[in-house]
Amino acid sequence: MRTTSALQEADRRCLWHPFTQQRAWCEEEAPLIIERAEGTHLYDTDGNSYIDGVASLWCNVHGHHHPALDEAIADQLGRVAHSTMLGLSHRPGIELAERLLACAPPGLHRVFYSDSGSTAVEVALKMAFQWWLQRGDTERKSFICLEHAYHGDTLGAVSVGGVELFHSRYRPLLFSVFRARAGDERDLARLLRLHSGRVAAVVVEPLVQGAAGMLLQPEGYLSQVREHCDEHDTLLICDEVATG
Repeated sequence: MRTTSALQEADRRCLWHPFTQQRAWCEEEAPLIIERAEGTHLYDTDGNSYIDGVASLWCNVHGHHHPALDEAIADQLGRVAHSTMLGLSHRPGIELAERLLACAPPGLHRVFYSDSGSTAVEVALKMAFQWWLQRGDTERKSFICLEHAYHGDTLGAVSVGGVELFHSRYRPLLFSVFRARAGDERDLARLLRLHSGRVAAVVVEPLVQGAAGMLLQPEGYLSQVREHCDEHDTLLICDEVATG
């Protein structure tokens, strides 16, 4: 079995970590190498334990190595690990879609599966653009979004986001948007009045803008945004990055 130091050296030599300045990474103290996890704790290759305070970036909200989840995953792996939905379908995908729609508000009729938050936003932007295009409206290709928003790290998601670190580096690749002040439905309404004929959709974090510093939307904000979008016949994309 390879030692911790050997794994750390291989990490620095072979891996490119996300959101990481690699030069600084290679000069810093060697990274922790996680060997296993249980409940709320991570365990490294030296046997030390750590509380996973961010739930591995909010992916393990039920904890690690949860018996019910492990059993369900093992059962599905015994049937089929992956099957494309391009021209095919499968029982778990169908049944989960039915359960999601049973919980969804009226008017939402279909489920599109995505593999990350960033790609979900990319798909939503494309759907909004295509929705207008198929109705013969070629002018609606802009978006209204919120200042300081975070919607992911792919190019479309960065465009409708407001993380300056991303924009300073990739601005030449991004498309322009109209930005409303965070939590200010009147400013958003102003932009809709000015640009409604050009706007494909409004994109918001409906409850809280986490990456912006945990900015909570005011009470009634989302319903007011919905009303403004309806008034100007504009689509609304809710990217619930963080929930309450």
